[in-house]
Amino acid sequence: MALTQQQFMQLMGGKREPVTASLASVLDLIKKPLDYYAVDKRVPLVGGQSAADLIGLTGTQSLVQDFSQGKPMMRDGLPDERFIEAAGMIPMIKPAAVGAGQAAKSLGKEALRQGYEGTGLLGKIAPDMKMSVLPPEKYRGATLEGMPTTIDMGGGRLEQFGTDQRLVDLAGQIASDKGLIYKPQTQYVPVDEIRAKKIANAYEKMKNNPADAKTKKAYDALIEETQAQYEALRKAGYNIEFMPQGKDVYGNPRNAINDIVTNKHLYVFPTESGFGSLTPAQASNPLLIKTGEKWNGQNVTANDLFRAVHDMFGHAKHGSGFRATGEENAYQAHAKMYSPEALPAVTSETRGQNSWLNFGKFGNRNKKATTEDTIFAEQKAGLLPSWAWEQGLLE
Repeated sequence: MALTQQQFMQLMGGKREPVTASLASVLDLIKKPLDYYAVDKRVPLVGGQSAADLIGLTGTQSLVQDFSQGKPMMRDGLPDERFIEAAGMIPMIKPAAVGAGQAAKSLGKEALRQGYEGTGLLGKIAPDMKMSVLPPEKYRGATLEGMPTTIDMGGGRLEQFGTDQRLVDLAGQIASDKGLIYKPQTQYVPVDEIRAKKIANAYEKMKNNPADAKTKKAYDALIEETQAQYEALRKAGYNIEFMPQGKDVYGNPRNAINDIVTNKHLYVFPTESGFGSLTPAQASNPLLIKTGEKWNGQNVTANDLFRAVHDMFGHAKHGSGFRATGEENAYQAHAKMYSPEALPAVTSETRGQNSWLNFGKFGNRNKKATTEDTIFAEQKAGLLPSWAWEQGLLE
């Protein structure tokens, strides 16, 4: 049962300072890591199935969601009573009856103890703690051999990434239904920069030729198989929406992985917003066809479906990131789910575009650029030389 302000004041011995000031300081420290999770009100706390699950304490969900969305932590000059109760602060506040200084000292010691031991509310959300956003334990698969698992998300926020066995199993089922032999990826591969530069050069030279018979066959297969993958995800309970207009909900793209593995949910940037004014050649891109699906009341193109499915089965399946090496491993993970007919188009749309982005003429600039400042590859419907998908593809 939550403490009333009167009960709280009694525990504090009727003294507001410096105990209240000390508590306020601790709350300010706590707000910083919580702010990292305040991605959007639609995702109150990315990185946990709920706030209570993330912190590991009951009764804290409304507390942390309020704080993560910037609501005041102090009420009428006092810390929120939910914080006092949830943080296990009652034992360390009691010394206030014998002196405010002693209470403040006890507060500091308890905060440090929780931080170092990773216990209590303070320890669970301390900014230097590793915040695990792995799938629930029963769904965790084997981590890819050689994969970095602890990632600096910025601002001192460290997170762990790994394999979501639910997506691995679903990928295997989809491939089996297609008559493919599916061998899940087991190792995290480095980028072969010499090959990547060759692919980047080949993509630069590749013609946009959607009317070509081989190109059309490959893209038709890509679209058909992607729709089947999307339908399997939908039946498995995954929900996909378009991002709110003009807003990047995630900030760090790895938050998309967090959203997928913890909430079975993903926001996608609408293709129609990204293409802008189309030339006749671009308008003929087969991935711009409308699929008949609608998200948020908007038409979904084949490109929208492919980007969403690739985030699920390429990135979230094993926790691979969105820089050069992460993209290569996302390609390795997703390519295994496509037929030989579709693979050439998959390669153009993933390995080809990402090689151009990271190792093409703007590669050095793009390596450290934000998403907004990144120069992306031209959208083209064409096929690379066969070595682009035959070389370096894991068995």
